[in-house]
Amino acid sequence: MECMAAVALIWNNDEFLLIKRADQNGDPWSGQMAIPGGHRESGEICEDTVVRETMEETGLSITVNKFLGIYHTLNGHVSVAAFECSSSTRDVHPDSEVAKFFWVSEKNLVLQNESYLYSGYVIYGLTFRILKEYFNKIQ
Repeated sequence: MECMAAVALIWNNDEFLLIKRADQNGDPWSGQMAIPGGHRESGEICEDTVVRETMEETGLSITVNKFLGIYHTLNGHVSVAAFECSSSTRDVHPDSEVAKFFWVSEKNLVLQNESYLYSGYVIYGLTFRILKEYFNKIQ
C-alpha cells in the first residue's frame, strides 16, 4: 500500500483517542479535531509511520490491529492510510502538535450534517469520513 501519511484510530476499552491539533503556521489542519498521525518519511512503510507519529504526538505505544483503508483529502493531494489500533494505556503525553486530547465513546458523538459534534468541538473532513465509515461497518 502506498500512502503519504498515516493515522491511528486508537482504542482503549470502549473509547478512542481524539486530539485537537495545536494552532501552527503552515499546518493545513491547524486547530482541527483529528486522530493521531502524520506524514510518512522516505523509506518508511505506512504501519511504521502510524506507530512513529502516534508515539511522537501522544507518547502512546500502539499495536496496529487492522488496515482500514486509504483515504484522500478533498483536494486529492494527500493519500492517508488509516489503521485501527489499540493501546494498553490511556496515559497520553502530548507534544507541541497536540493542544488537547480526549478519550471518546462513539455514543458521545452527535452526527450533524457532514460532521460529528463532541463536547463543543466539530469533527469534519477526513477524520469525520474515517470515523463515519468505521462506525457504519461495525454496526
